[in-house]
Amino acid sequence: MIKLTQKVFIVTTVFIISLSYSLSSYAHMMVAQHGTINIVDDGAFMVLSLPVSAFGDIDDNKDGGLSQEEFSRHKANIIEQVSKKAVLTSEHGKQLLEGIIVSRVKEHGSLKQPSTQLIVMGRYQLSATNEPLSFSLQLFGSQFIEQQIEITATKKGKLKHIFELNPQTVIQPLFLQMPQ
Repeated sequence: MIKLTQKVFIVTTVFIISLSYSLSSYAHMMVAQHGTINIVDDGAFMVLSLPVSAFGDIDDNKDGGLSQEEFSRHKANIIEQVSKKAVLTSEHGKQLLEGIIVSRVKEHGSLKQPSTQLIVMGRYQLSATNEPLSFSLQLFGSQFIEQQIEITATKKGKLKHIFELNPQTVIQPLFLQMPQ
């Protein structure tokens, strides 16, 4: 029999590997300014579609998009900003975001074109199950349409919580009025 920690490790590894293999096909299927947080056992799996303009000075040539060269040059900075500005918090504090994967979204069917959106994925390690959680995001773009993001959170595949975040409302308690 596989121990629970081994099972979680295997599930997490398979999840991350499958995401990395399907990233290019998944990246164009996530609607801009949307995201998901799926809470399963001791992990919360996050996928967000975020505008390039939310990441400051990564668009070196100021064309409004992110080329492959710009992406390669600034990938570490993007990951660092996601770690700091996409935060899941419990009563134990900020939860660790692991295995961050970032991809440019295909524009008009080609990654040769500059991307205006990025897909960001990662897994938060939860310190305890069934504890109250809040999600905060401080990555909003410069255009009006990029000033909000709709996120669908699910818990154990049964509970569903849809909410919007914007620069005025950057934090949302998850499943506050729902049974645990």
